[in-house]
Formats: sequence, C-alpha cells, structure tokens
Amino acid sequence: MSWLKRVVPVGAVAAALVAGACSESTSPSTVSASASATAVTGLNTSLSQNGLLQALAALGNVAPLAAPVLRAGMAPLPAPGRPWTAAAAQTRDRLSELAGRAPLAPEALFPANVLGKTFQWDTATDSYRITDSTLTGAPSNGVEFLLYQVDTATGDPSLPLTQTGYLTIADASTPQANILHVLLKVNTLTAADYTITEVKTTSNLTLTAAGYVTNIVGNNSPVVNFTLQHVLSLPDSSLATNYQANSNGATVSLVDTVSGSGGSPSFALDWSVTKAGTVAIVGSGTDSAIDVQFKFNGTTVATASGPADNPSIALASGQTLTASDLLALASIFAGFAEIEYNLSLLFTPGLLVFG
Repeated sequence: MSWLKRVVPVGAVAAALVAGACSESTSPSTVSASASATAVTGLNTSLSQNGLLQALAALGNVAPLAAPVLRAGMAPLPAPGRPWTAAAAQTRDRLSELAGRAPLAPEALFPANVLGKTFQWDTATDSYRITDSTLTGAPSNGVEFLLYQVDTATGDPSLPLTQTGYLTIADASTPQANILHVLLKVNTLTAADYTITEVKTTSNLTLTAAGYVTNIVGNNSPVVNFTLQHVLSLPDSSLATNYQANSNGATVSLVDTVSGSGGSPSFALDWSVTKAGTVAIVGSGTDSAIDVQFKFNGTTVATASGPADNPSIALASGQTLTASDLLALASIFAGFAEIEYNLSLLFTPGLLVFG
C-alpha cells in the first residue's frame, strides 16, 4: 500500500529544519540523532535499492486477479512525496472497496483458470498475461509473476524487458482467515518471505503482512524483519496503520491514523526510530495545518506547526540543538516517509488477490 503515506509535505518540514540549523549547543546526551538518521538511511537502502521489491509497484497498476488476462484498472500507487492525507484517503477508499468484495470464506482465492499459471509482461498490451501456458514453476495452489526492472516514471517494466526475478503467491488460508504466502526470489535465493492475512468482521477489515525482506542483489543489505498492519473501521471508514520493522540493530515504529470520511481528512502520527536512544516524531493535522513534535527519549526538543506547506520550526524551552542534529532530524523525517512507502509495496500481492 504504497498509496498510503505522506504525513505532511516532507520537503517543507525538512527545509524548515535545515533552515533552523543555527543553534550551537547540545542535544540530550543519551540520544544520537546522527546514529538514528544512519539507521533510517540503512533500512531505506535495503528497501529502495531492492529491485524485486520495487518491481511490485507494477502489479499495483493492474486489475485484481479474476481471469487469465490482467489489464490496467486499479489506480496507480502514489509516488513518494505525495501529501499523506490525500494518499491515505485513497488507501481508505480502496480498502473500503476491498471490504465490499472480501470473501466470507477462505475458499477460491484464485480463479481455477489461473491456478498453477505464470504471468509475463506483454509489451503489446502493457499488461500481465498468461502468454505461455507451458511455463512451469508456479505453485499448484497459486500463481507466479515474472518480475522485471521497472521504469520509475511509469511504474511499468522498462523496455527492453530485463527479468530480475519472480514472485509466487500461494493460498495458505485457514477457516479463520484468508492467508497468502508470498515469496520473492532470484533463482534459488529468497529476497522476501512473508504472509498477508485478511480478516473481515462486521465492523473491521484487517490486513497484516509479516515476514522479512532483504536485498540479495548488489549491496547485500541486512535483513529487514517486519509486521505491518492496516485496520479499516467499516462504520466510519477511519484507517489505522501500524508498521513495525527492525534491521541491523535498529527498530522503526510507524503508527498513524486517518479519519474523516469527507473531503478533509485529519491525521495523527507517532513515528520513532531506536538506535543509540530513541528519536520520535509525534503530531496531528490536516492537509492544510499541522502540529508536530520532535522528541529525544521522550523529551520534546522541537516543534513544527502552522500551514502544512510552510510550517514554523521552534525549539522547545530550555532545549537547543546543533546544526548537525537539525540536519539529522530532517533526514529522519524524510526517511520515515520513504520507509512507509517502500514497506507498503509489500501489500500489493494482497490487493491483487483479495481486491
């Protein structure tokens, strides 16, 4: 669900932080803002430079699995940098549609005419199709997609096609929930292994993704373990998100909500990274105004408030930050938004099947 997040315009807050980098005192000694920024950057590298993970974006531009041919139909996923509340509202709308179609029992997640089949990108139709029914390798209880290098401008595979690996999606449902087992692989090497679980009640729709992802091509980034959850409240269409991830000794927590079923949704967020102390960004707002606090080990050291596109940055009473601290906070803020975008891609196979 990369369609999810951009809390406030990232560039505006980051620029305001950088502009305020004039203090020459010290931040709380038990927290290293630069270590936290490095942790966020490192986790981002494992995700943003993972070609297989980025290739999942192409699957977000096709219609749900319902026939041997997948044609464009779903709205494209918002690119990084889109204002959060607008993107979150789109996410909420798509989950609402999913709730209306979600199966009441775990049977028949895949149509019989696609079981055990492999989908390839067809350049003639710009869509995934079963162009060669003799291909083997797909699970008997699911499907396989060949993955390619992606044109970041369009989200589609770039031409000429260069295969980077493949994705398998298999039915692992129980009587209590619809469950997909997702594997991203290059030959025999596994780049991601996780499950997507869908549970629908009379009041909520919950999607949970749990497992790990790593970049096995290029930089051999460390493993990112994750548990990601979206809970859509069906009566009022409010959306709660809870992303937890850890990698290389750093823990990232991204918790936020969006409410308001009309045209002006509001948000609340609580983002943190823990490594050599905890740096957190906590706040609330709308598309037009924000009130955000930056905290070191629970102590507020700076605030951003006012118009969402041009907030004012102020230091908390009695607290001063070095220029490097403020630059690190700007990096953390932008990094959090990018992490959410990249982790949300992991939900794409679930939308393809459940949607």
